[in-house]
Amino acid sequence: MPGISMDSVSNLSPEFQKAFASAVQAERKPIQQLEERKVTMESKVALLSDLSSKVDSLKQILPGIGSPFAIREFNFTSDDEKVVSGSADKSVADKGKHSLEVLQLAGSASALSNALSDKTETKIGTGYITFNDVNGDSQEIFIDDDNSTLEGVAKVINSSGSGLKASVINDNAGEEPAFRLLLKANGVGTQSDIKFPEFYFSGGEDELFLESQRDATNAIIRYQGYDIQSPTNELKDIIPGATLNLKGTTDAGKPITVTIEQDIPKTATKMKDVVEKLNAVFTFIQSQNKMDEKTDTSKTLGGDYGIRLAEDRLRTALQKNILNDTTKKYRSLGDLGIQFTKTGTLSFDEKKFQTALEANFDDVVSFMAGDGESTGIISGVITAVNSIASAGGGVLTNQIQNYNSQIRAVDKNISTKEKQAETKAEALKIQLAKAQTALSSIQGQTNYFQSVIGSPQAGG
Repeated sequence: MPGISMDSVSNLSPEFQKAFASAVQAERKPIQQLEERKVTMESKVALLSDLSSKVDSLKQILPGIGSPFAIREFNFTSDDEKVVSGSADKSVADKGKHSLEVLQLAGSASALSNALSDKTETKIGTGYITFNDVNGDSQEIFIDDDNSTLEGVAKVINSSGSGLKASVINDNAGEEPAFRLLLKANGVGTQSDIKFPEFYFSGGEDELFLESQRDATNAIIRYQGYDIQSPTNELKDIIPGATLNLKGTTDAGKPITVTIEQDIPKTATKMKDVVEKLNAVFTFIQSQNKMDEKTDTSKTLGGDYGIRLAEDRLRTALQKNILNDTTKKYRSLGDLGIQFTKTGTLSFDEKKFQTALEANFDDVVSFMAGDGESTGIISGVITAVNSIASAGGGVLTNQIQNYNSQIRAVDKNISTKEKQAETKAEALKIQLAKAQTALSSIQGQTNYFQSVIGSPQAGG
């Protein structure tokens, strides 16, 4: 017991110490019972929290399949990913096949200098590089003697923040080395075009000038008989809801086809994830309900009303059917390859589900998602999940809160009884000390009388 130890009565006789220990143990028995009760309740809270977290994991993914819009996924495919790749927005994408040609990519303005025999030794002199940026503003870059080689010039340009990028290339088409300065403007499309530099250098070993340059270009695609220009290689809404990423050009007169269609495997994967999360809940519940005469019920939720309600509400939602509606293609989850097994969990025939999607996508969506609010299997599951683990009144949430409230009450009770036990122990210690003093006094008197009675004088 905190605050009470045998050291505090070490001055008492062994008999009195034993009596003190017995009294303390008797006072601690109700406290020990409370502590055992607390441990049991904490075990229940841990188990309920574990189950609640599994239900919450399920809750997190249900919106992804809980409405006709959410359950749909679109897939964008291209005949040639090296020419066009892309994506589709399922809310507005225009499903179907679309033929197009990529006649030209959007490109940056660029320029190439004359050739020098090396890139680190030959100096072109000191001076200035001047050019007009995309806004028409004049830019000036100073080149000092330390940076007057090709590599030095490239380094200064790249660190200038001027909107130009420079690199040194070895154009070794001939037998002799031919190092050139390649300049490229940031950005693509004609709106990024610039007027390329003029070089003003003096005192150099060789001359540097631009031999060739190319203007910035817009991308051009031919779609539905029209040539359409774009300042970037990312085109949006030419095909409604689709984003096209242009990577190359098509051969003349040979269009490619991009296809936007339902992504059946992705939708099937969503359902598979839901089944797996449901099975995590059902498996936990079944494990808690496996009990025999040797089961320590203080460490399980077997028979607990909370998990019974959780299982019942989920089962009810999943077993909802429209068997009497003969106009519907699918009238129960079993028709889609999802059903309960003898072990209390769900089996999922992914191939059967995917086949149903491929054959009758809208019918599957109607049965699973309904109107996204009150009809459809998933709407019922969402309602069940909210009633089980919502923050504002879910069955498991309430149980956890009730147990935590009881634990706080037990803690308070333990604290009170600890103080009471300490007070009684202190009083008992004083009483035992007084008793031992009195006993010692009596023992002393007895010894005195025995000594007097047993002396020779008394015998004469």
